[in-house]
Amino acid sequence: MSVEVTMPKFGLTMQEGTIQRYFKAPGQSVQAGEPLYEVETEKVLYEVEAPAAGTLAAALYPEGATVECGVVVAIIAESGEDAAAVAARYGDGAAVRGGVPAAKAAGAPPRASAAAASSAAADDAGARRAISPVARKL
Repeated sequence: MSVEVTMPKFGLTMQEGTIQRYFKAPGQSVQAGEPLYEVETEKVLYEVEAPAAGTLAAALYPEGATVECGVVVAIIAESGEDAAAVAARYGDGAAVRGGVPAAKAAGAPPRASAAAASSAAADDAGARRAISPVARKL
C-alpha cells in the first residue's frame, strides 16, 4: 500500500508552506526517517522526513510551490509495489490536491480576502465608514 506524504503543520498559525527542494527524485529509494523534502514557512526552514521506506513514486508539486497544510505532497511506494503504477494512479495529482487552484500550486500569491475586496469597493463608491467616537474626535 502506498504512503501519502502530506504538508505538515508546524504551528497553530501555519496555513501553508513552500517546498524549497526535494532531496530525492521520483524513482529513488527512500528510508523511513530520511529527509525527503525541505519546507519554508514564515518562521522556519524545516526538513520533512519520510514516514515509510520504499521508492518515491511521485512528487505532486514542483519546487517553489506553496502548498496548504494537510495536502498530499508526495507518494511513497512501499517495497514490492510498482512505483510507476502508483504514480499513474495519482495522475497529475489533481485528485489529492484537495481542490487547490493551479495558481496556488504554482506558487502564485494568495488573493485578497472577500471582506477586504468588499471594503475597498465600498471606499471607492463613497460609502460612509463606521468610525469610533475617539477616532472621530481626532
